[in-house]
Amino acid sequence: MRKWLVTVAAVSFAATAACPLPTAAAEYLLGPQDKVRLKIYEWRASRDVIFEWTALNDEFVVGADGTLFLPFVGQIRAQGAAPGDLARSIGDRLMQHMGLGRQPDVAVEIVQFRPFYIVGHVTQPGEFPYRPGLTVLQALGIAGGLRTREENMQRLEREVIAGRGDVGLLALTNVSLVAKKARLEAELAGSDEIAFPAELNDRAKDATVALMMEQERTIFAARKDAMTTQLRALRELREFLEKELVSLEKQLTFHDKQVELVQKELAGVSSLVQKGLAVAPRELSLERTVAQMQGDRLAAETSLLRARQEMSKTDIAILELRNRHANEVAETLRETQLQLNEAVRKADTAVQLLYETEITAPALLASRERSERAKPVYKIVRTTSSGTEELMVEETTPIEPGDTVKVEIPLPQSGIASTLPATGIQTGAALAPPGILGTN
Repeated sequence: MRKWLVTVAAVSFAATAACPLPTAAAEYLLGPQDKVRLKIYEWRASRDVIFEWTALNDEFVVGADGTLFLPFVGQIRAQGAAPGDLARSIGDRLMQHMGLGRQPDVAVEIVQFRPFYIVGHVTQPGEFPYRPGLTVLQALGIAGGLRTREENMQRLEREVIAGRGDVGLLALTNVSLVAKKARLEAELAGSDEIAFPAELNDRAKDATVALMMEQERTIFAARKDAMTTQLRALRELREFLEKELVSLEKQLTFHDKQVELVQKELAGVSSLVQKGLAVAPRELSLERTVAQMQGDRLAAETSLLRARQEMSKTDIAILELRNRHANEVAETLRETQLQLNEAVRKADTAVQLLYETEITAPALLASRERSERAKPVYKIVRTTSSGTEELMVEETTPIEPGDTVKVEIPLPQSGIASTLPATGIQTGAALAPPGILGTN
């Protein structure tokens, strides 16, 4: 009795596994990126059991070359085959490779279809997973629907706000660079105060401009004081060395006079010693004194030379300080001029873009009503065995995995471009703060 029940169950399971898929699934042809789940079972009458092929009962993805690589089966073609046909092919391979008396029961289930793509005038273009029975309208809903017409106006409003901010920021940058340039020119010329250009002096009542000018005056005074302090220290050192040099020269004169007097005394004592009127130790004592005085004079002369050397070093340090400061100011001035030129170019561009955006926004607003009446155009780009083709479709047209849906909205007959006036840099520059963007 038990054997009969198992046999019936096995036959029932085999019949269920081998039954054909629904018509829609059977007509679907597999392709790359499709993910399938295999279920393979075998009734082994000798053991009265249903054997499960666990190594194959898993999910597999069709490769880019359109094939599946399966254990015990090897590489098998899946692209262009219906799931039922692929199941029969896998059963045939297993029977051949494993030496089975009959085909095992194989079921192929699609667990994830290859994606479809949607591009064009949609909120979220990109790649999306496919599901059976998907139409163009449903795909459009998955992509977030048509892109709202209001987005163009919102974008232009943001651009206007951002453009005004950029113009204002560039104007402030321009003021800062012009003031800095005037300060550097005053430093390079060694002036006592900064001569600001007329475009800044004319706007001195503006709090921002006045603050920047005052900041540059503060920097100018601080740098001038620092330079003056360093030069004063070096000059004081030189004056000290000059005094030391005078003192050492007097010491040399004094040493020369002392040596001369002791040498005269030594000559008289030596004459008396020769005549026997004086003792020899007296002569030796005077000779030691002369030698000591000459050594002292040599040390004083060495100190004199060292003092002159230090004076030369001080002179060089003063010259190097002036040159280094001049080179630093000149280099900074050059960089400031480059930054100023760049700021002027950016400001001109920003003003022009702002002007054109402010002109475009009303024109776009006027044409929005016409644009909203435009009917979307749907196309499907599909890859077939003969190549790629583009199809004109409707909202109810079903799509297939791998299709690319293109959504286009035709432009109104009277476009924005026809309503825009010709503009130039001179017109746009009028929107910038006066006297700032035109600085050279």
